[in-house]
Amino acid sequence: MPTGYVLGVNIGFHDSSAALLRDGALRVLIEQERLSRRKHAVGQPPAEAVAACLAAEGIGPADLDAVAIGWDFRVLPLGRNRRFTDEGLRAMLFPGADDLVMPPVRWVKHHIAHAASAYYSAGVRDAAVLVIDGAGETQATSVGSALDGDIEILREWPVTQSLGFFYNAAAEWAGLGYWGTGKLMGLAAYGRAGQDMPLRAVSGGYEIRHDEQAGKAGVRRSAAGPLLAYYPVVAEGVNPAFARHFPFVPRTGEEPIAYADFAASVQEALEDAVLELAAEARRRTDVPVLTLSGGVAMNCTMVGRLVRSGLFDTVYVPPVPTDAGVSLGAALVVAAEAENFSPTVIDHAYWSLDIDPAGAAASVSEAGLVARRLDRDALARAAARSLAEGKVVAWARGRGEIGQRALGTRSILADPRDRKSLERLNVIKGREMWRPVAPSILAEHVESLIEGPVGPPSRFMLAAARVRADARLTVPAVTHVDGSARPQTVHRETNPDYWSLIDAFREITGVPAVVNTSFNLAGEPIVASAADAVSTFVRGKELDLLVLGDTLVARSEDDLPTP
Repeated sequence: MPTGYVLGVNIGFHDSSAALLRDGALRVLIEQERLSRRKHAVGQPPAEAVAACLAAEGIGPADLDAVAIGWDFRVLPLGRNRRFTDEGLRAMLFPGADDLVMPPVRWVKHHIAHAASAYYSAGVRDAAVLVIDGAGETQATSVGSALDGDIEILREWPVTQSLGFFYNAAAEWAGLGYWGTGKLMGLAAYGRAGQDMPLRAVSGGYEIRHDEQAGKAGVRRSAAGPLLAYYPVVAEGVNPAFARHFPFVPRTGEEPIAYADFAASVQEALEDAVLELAAEARRRTDVPVLTLSGGVAMNCTMVGRLVRSGLFDTVYVPPVPTDAGVSLGAALVVAAEAENFSPTVIDHAYWSLDIDPAGAAASVSEAGLVARRLDRDALARAAARSLAEGKVVAWARGRGEIGQRALGTRSILADPRDRKSLERLNVIKGREMWRPVAPSILAEHVESLIEGPVGPPSRFMLAAARVRADARLTVPAVTHVDGSARPQTVHRETNPDYWSLIDAFREITGVPAVVNTSFNLAGEPIVASAADAVSTFVRGKELDLLVLGDTLVARSEDDLPTP
């Protein structure tokens, strides 16, 4: 029964990561892309993430009691690859440690790892389980139960019925690319659903109809086929249906607004399917809590509809439901075998690396920037005043977030009262002008801006909601074209620095929210280190100020606000 240190890793096809537990409690989780600076870390093993986790805890590979892997490649032909022997794993995860006796390796099924990352983090005894992603070993969707610590999968859908791949294929068809699923979700708000889709909800779940024309001449093939062998099967199966209704292709650099109705129809089909899956999970388990994970859980419009549906009293989505989260899930599965297992309840996302003060000072100096050190209250007031004056503030303070949402430790902030904030942020980040940005709202005041329930997913900006009709002119920068927003509720106990900033902004303006988008430029991962933050600030020339740790950084003395 492993106790002590358990290292969990994702060594899958993308979003590799490492998570370190001590006696079942989460200590640190690091996504490889944050360190390698290659978005999604496609094809990269998490060697840098592993090393950073061990360094953060001050231990070495020999101190590990087990290594848990969030895939069981042994059931696939891929598992015969020499990379997955003890010798290969040692070289992959601990390069240079040639004399290391490899700790015991545990292979955890991919969907069990996904389910565990949500269930053991939710702080509940019993839950229904729903995992929806591109592909596990042989499955793409799983419905299960988690009762008194034990996870059981009750029903599965094969990879040929992948909702994740269906949505990826639709994003590619609209000219947004394989990784453009978030863009497709944002585009859906501009359109009207009603077009026939090859995906439909059926009693107890859903089905994806594969067209008999798949693979024949004239059907557009995916550029992302090498990512997973299964993906082209789904993409080529649904593309003929897409082609019958939407045969045109956006030219390079052209805004794909013409695909708005297509996007809305895809989104509605996905939501209908997931609601039927959730209803099936409730019927099979009869418990009032749902834990949701897998890459499709990043679809905040779908999660918001699920929260509002009333199918469950509570819907919990972890901050990293994607494949990067299976490092945590696999480690938790192994740690749960120990007596007195007491996992960490994850009610915040700040589990990555902190800002190093020495590194921050050196980076600022090398870049020729100026800085002023301030205490927490003065820093919050200065940043809030700058936002109220229309400035854009980059904010890198505290331990970084895990997951794809910036949640107030690696964020770019602006004034939600001015619609031009949206335009300016999209220019800074090199994004399409039709894409929305989100609000961070003081938890105590969320009802003044948002109507209806937002639930636990709002802690991680993972559920869309309606902006109150009487508030849309107050916060136009974060109100999407359909009247929705993707709110983050900010709690004083989990991020007091960020809470203080927003509260200071509220005292100045009367608005208990700021615009929050991720601190990165187009095509780059969210910044992790002080050096990343300074480099991005220098290149993002329209960024006015940078809060870096406990310092306020500007391009010149004249640009520094008074305390």
